[in-house]
Amino acid sequence: MMAFTHIAAGGASALVLSDLLHAQAAQAVLLLAGGVLGGMLPDIDHPASAFGRRVLPVSMTIAAIFGHRGITHSFIAVAAMLFAAWYALHSFEWHPGYSMPFVLGVSAGYLSHLVCDWLANSGVPLLWPMQRRFAAPVTIQTGSPVEYLIAFGLYAWLGAGIVKGLGHA
Repeated sequence: MMAFTHIAAGGASALVLSDLLHAQAAQAVLLLAGGVLGGMLPDIDHPASAFGRRVLPVSMTIAAIFGHRGITHSFIAVAAMLFAAWYALHSFEWHPGYSMPFVLGVSAGYLSHLVCDWLANSGVPLLWPMQRRFAAPVTIQTGSPVEYLIAFGLYAWLGAGIVKGLGHA
């Protein structure tokens, strides 16, 4: 999937968490910021990606060691994100001044990225370092009109959620 879609999915996953946790405005903003960052973060292993270009020395190092869609797209990364979410829920107070909403947003966005790539035709190497890639039974061609429709739908839903949230502020 394209960065455009990963940002939308990360934001949408944060919006879902915001609703589930009955987040206040400041908490929702932190969740959303974390979701957008988390939606881009797995592609830190690709120096030419939208996120990788912004952290080029780190991206080039990770790509040289693990390759694109290696460890950052595996069950190791899933476990790390689930641990981060668990740790945030159990170690930080639910308060806008603390990092818990942001960490939860990053975790949700990161996991949404992996789901999006699982839905893409190239799949994800969940059992890395094994080379086998896993993909959904029905996949979406990256850059296809279907991906754009999904992304625009997510952006519309995200925008409606933000407008709804502003009405409750």
